[in-house]
Amino acid sequence: MKTTVKLATAILIGIPLAGVAQEQLNCTKDISYGKEFLTKFPDAGSACQEAKVVNGEKWVRFNAQVKQNKDGRLTVDFLNKAEEHTGKPMTFAYTPDATLTLENKKVKPASDVKEGDKVVLWVPESRFGLYAQPGAAESKHFALVSGGSANE
Repeated sequence: MKTTVKLATAILIGIPLAGVAQEQLNCTKDISYGKEFLTKFPDAGSACQEAKVVNGEKWVRFNAQVKQNKDGRLTVDFLNKAEEHTGKPMTFAYTPDATLTLENKKVKPASDVKEGDKVVLWVPESRFGLYAQPGAAESKHFALVSGGSANE
């Protein structure tokens, strides 16, 4: 009887975990990068670190290293999984209340982030904009100012 209870418990615990494993998204197979997005960020597929669904929307995580942070503009180099720089640096404008998540998961006001810091950036599949956390409000995004495309 004890073996049956243990087996049933193990199966019941395993069912939710199996569901979690199925929620893992592949950065290239499960994400549809739009034309505008790929024009501005052609290296998105190789720079993608993680993809997940938050509030019914697909989000992609990127890691980047800060090149410059001055006057409400943040310039970053995106990193691939080998921590190598990908593509051209990109510059984003941000509002005074914007925050960034550092690689070690500490959230700071964007204005306090220094050159060389590694930051975690999230992009929703449906629109181009960078956010500190997946599921973030539209008003808290970082707007692309320059970089990324071959024309700039």
